[in-house]
Amino acid sequence: MATSSEVVKNFYAAVVKRDFAAARKFLADDLVFVGLFETYKNPDEYLKALTGLMGVTVRLDPKSIFGENEQAAIFFDLETKAPVEAVTFVAEWHQVRNGKIYHVQSAFDGRPFEAMFAGSKRA
Repeated sequence: MATSSEVVKNFYAAVVKRDFAAARKFLADDLVFVGLFETYKNPDEYLKALTGLMGVTVRLDPKSIFGENEQAAIFFDLETKAPVEAVTFVAEWHQVRNGKIYHVQSAFDGRPFEAMFAGSKRA
């Protein structure tokens, strides 16, 4: 079975290619994503939001991925275009079980993205 860091690496390789069907294979059915603005309680909600984000993404450049047991972390630069032109450094903590990501927590400077989430409530 793949290590936690391999699972995260493979997930992000699919995301960078914008192959969301392949990315979905690395997400558990009970995935919870905790972000700065919103929490998604299943993989379909998360992938819908991620697909939208990738629609304004110029570049997603992983810098480092490392893991231990069922946990992995990734650090990447995210370059986005209008309406959120920015280069943002993102850190994510992933928990992996049986080769699938079941929990993600993301941390980044959200100021460039605030307008996209105006009126949104974090669950």
